[in-house]
Amino acid sequence: MVILIGAGAFTLAGIYKGFIVVPRRSAVQFILTKLIACYLAVMAIVLSVFIVWSYHHVEQHRDNIATQLKSSVEAALRQSPDDVSKALEWLAIGTNLSQSEKVPLQAIAILSEEGHVLFAWPDAQQVADTNSLTFNVLNLKDSPFTLAIAFSETLLENVFTQDLWLFVVVFLCQLALLLILMKYLVRRGISRAFSSFMRELSLVNLRHPSPLQADSFLGQFGEYRQVLAGVNRVVLSLAKSRGELTEINLGLEKHIQEKTASLAERNEELLILNKQLSIIANTDSLTQVYNRTRFDVLFKEHVEHAKRRSTPLSILLVDLDDFKKVNDRFGHQAGDQVLKHAAQLIQTVVGEDGVVARWGGEEFAVLLPYFDLTKAEAKAESLRASVAKARFEEQEIKVTTSIGMAQLNQFETASQLLKRADDALYDAKGSGRNRVIIAYYEQNPTQLDLADGEFIEVFDAVSEPSQCVPGVSQKLPS
Repeated sequence: MVILIGAGAFTLAGIYKGFIVVPRRSAVQFILTKLIACYLAVMAIVLSVFIVWSYHHVEQHRDNIATQLKSSVEAALRQSPDDVSKALEWLAIGTNLSQSEKVPLQAIAILSEEGHVLFAWPDAQQVADTNSLTFNVLNLKDSPFTLAIAFSETLLENVFTQDLWLFVVVFLCQLALLLILMKYLVRRGISRAFSSFMRELSLVNLRHPSPLQADSFLGQFGEYRQVLAGVNRVVLSLAKSRGELTEINLGLEKHIQEKTASLAERNEELLILNKQLSIIANTDSLTQVYNRTRFDVLFKEHVEHAKRRSTPLSILLVDLDDFKKVNDRFGHQAGDQVLKHAAQLIQTVVGEDGVVARWGGEEFAVLLPYFDLTKAEAKAESLRASVAKARFEEQEIKVTTSIGMAQLNQFETASQLLKRADDALYDAKGSGRNRVIIAYYEQNPTQLDLADGEFIEVFDAVSEPSQCVPGVSQKLPS
């Protein structure tokens, strides 16, 4: 019986685990779980009631058997009060007939007043082996003897063996059948309805919302209709909110576009103004070439670049000869025009090869990056010749230029380079004007510290200036 109950429980657990107990249960599995739980609870109550009823039924049946045996023994003793052996023979026949009853007997004994066994059924050994606590002792009426009866099983064992096993088998079969039917019906109904509901919900268009339709099966339940009505309200509310947000977004986009366009216009105006300010700040207003301030910045940058990269850098200082006479003879307005056109001519000759700036008054500075003395001298001669050939204004004013030039040496500073070029310009003006004077770098004897601690003296050769002839380059050491 225990094996039967264990097998049934194992089968039930397998069915429950296979059909219901899985991670992340679906709605169908949840409903099935609740139904089976309710069913098991009801069946547990029914089973408890059945066990109690069966227990009392078997107990009453045992009492009836004991009463019948007692009556039989008393009747046998009354019929043969002097012949006890005959009475006991009738008692043996009665006990054999009682074996067909539902509650079998284990042992019967008749005891004398002294406690001796006068009669033992089925035999004396069986009576001796039976636990004395299992005997029901009955006093016989009008007799000195005592009747002791022992049933073959306890009351609870008798209940399980006689009635409960059939109930358990029926219960397990009913539970398995119910589980299969409920799973099929619920899955076919609720699962299909929920799948249809979720599919319809996924197709909701918030731009053009339409109410969800009730399922033909679930629509008969009030709870489902309430849920559906709530979902429809939420969908319509979301659609309304989406429309409002769309309108707000469109308004914001339009506003942002307007602000962006306005900012773009202002930024463009600022760029133009910045360019104009940069030109005003860095350009000479009369000649439209770089002013002295801008030239100083560019000059330092080119000097640092040339030293860092070890590239040649030359500078020309150009002065318009006797320009004061032009102002005195033709007036300051004509002089300004001569300065303007002379600057344009210098800019044209230099082109993209260098930087032209107004140094001050009638003087101009020209930076020639990557130009050594040879190339710079050629450029200076070209510039001097172009200005000498030019005629300015209606009066065909003629001017000449004096040019001092120098090339940067790695051992000198920017101010030293500028001073050499300025000295060369001064010598060009002092030696007859309309000429180019080159200032070569002269290094004084210097002790250079070597790696081994020794010293050497280094001397640079100095070129002597050539004869001062107008139109011919002069070379002047600084």
